[in-house]
Amino acid sequence: EKIVYLTIQDFNEKWAERKLRGFAEAQEALQRMFEERYN
Repeated sequence: EKIVYLTIQDFNEKWAERKLRGFAEAQEALQRMFEERYN
């Protein structure tokens, strides 16, 4: 169980830094749409 847990933790760290393809454009659009709410 410990090996599985540590393997999953390793994958989570690697994938946390990645961005989905096309997400940067969507993120910018969402920031513009909700600018007054989050600033």
